[in-house]
Amino acid sequence: MIDIHEWTALRIVQAVEAGEATVEAVVNACLERIEDREPDVQAWAFIDRDKALRDARALDQGPRRGVLHGAPFAVKDIIDTVDMPTAHGSPIYTSHQPDRDATCVALCRAAGGLLLGKTVTTEFAHVFPGKTRNPHDPTRTPGGSSSGSAAAVGARMAPLAFGTQTTGSVIRPASFCGVVGYKPSYGDFGLSGVGQNAPSFDTLGVMARDVADVALLRAAVMAAPYRPMAVPPLSSLRLGLCRTPYWDDAEPSTQAAIEGAADRLSRAGVKVEECPLPDGYIEVGDCLPLVSGYEFARVLAYERANHPDKLSDKLLKGRVADGDRCSYADYRAALATIAAYRAKLADAFGEFDALLTPSAAGVAPVGLGATGSPLFNGVWTALHSPAVTLPVLEGPNGLPLGLQLIGRPYEDDALLNAAAAVLAALN
Repeated sequence: MIDIHEWTALRIVQAVEAGEATVEAVVNACLERIEDREPDVQAWAFIDRDKALRDARALDQGPRRGVLHGAPFAVKDIIDTVDMPTAHGSPIYTSHQPDRDATCVALCRAAGGLLLGKTVTTEFAHVFPGKTRNPHDPTRTPGGSSSGSAAAVGARMAPLAFGTQTTGSVIRPASFCGVVGYKPSYGDFGLSGVGQNAPSFDTLGVMARDVADVALLRAAVMAAPYRPMAVPPLSSLRLGLCRTPYWDDAEPSTQAAIEGAADRLSRAGVKVEECPLPDGYIEVGDCLPLVSGYEFARVLAYERANHPDKLSDKLLKGRVADGDRCSYADYRAALATIAAYRAKLADAFGEFDALLTPSAAGVAPVGLGATGSPLFNGVWTALHSPAVTLPVLEGPNGLPLGLQLIGRPYEDDALLNAAAAVLAALN
């Protein structure tokens, strides 16, 4: 039998509903796994084992609450929780205790989910790393900024975790840690109670073990009815192999893995074709630091004015410095450039169900001082497209490597259905 800590969220919910397992048994299994793996991985910023067990018993003793009943989940430590501190990865907020739950936390609890704890984030979800290590090789980065969330799911300490993405902070760490990562269409998931970074791009995302778990959590977060996935037959799928203008920046092993996956899907019956993008993709990438820097520098106005000595040089000399150099006119021009290209995206999709592209340039780099490049994520985030990374590829040294699927904005259900079909085919 598969150990409970290996179960998907959907399997947990079904087992609890059928009386095959108690929520307390599920949480105990997660806590035992945390005790075993946390010394090496260090994914958690806060966890209260006694409270988790009390909450589990309360769920066992009460009526079924909703689609997540009994499923443990974790949240990135920039997301507010009424009963756990929210420190934003910064010494400024070490003892900060919010007075309410973020919308996503409140909705998941209302649906019967059990908040297990808070996961490590980089400083204010920027690039200065926290303590977390890659669960597959502790000498390597887990990625960022949603480092703890990806590592906790990758190490089988939690079946679900929330992250956020402003550039590549869900897809890249999910790829590095070997889990499913999902960034929904911009605005689909409410951000009340989630720390801001660059509001034009900020998106709440999900780490999970299976695409079906993503669909389950999506229903809870959107307060929508849960419907089992409608996975299409492979013969009905049309996928675009989208190398992007950054293809030469991907490692040769990544290029070979992506092309190999496209070939395997083609042989399985999927129609796979090259998907050229309209001119302007590079320009959108050039606009990213202008918009994100301009907004981030202003989001952190209080911290810069009152606690500059507690902000890292990487933050102050990175995106904040980009923002200080960017004029309002340049900021508005950058937004206009992105919006214009966003309008072209529908034409690029044509009849494709999704685009295939790298999740990251390669496997997780050695070292804990940086979190890897978001080169293959940022433009899609700026374009408000939904994205999924699937843990179906293997890079050098047997390390995980994600395959990224991009969908049409606000057609997330179709993207998730296609992703489930691709995951099953390549696994």
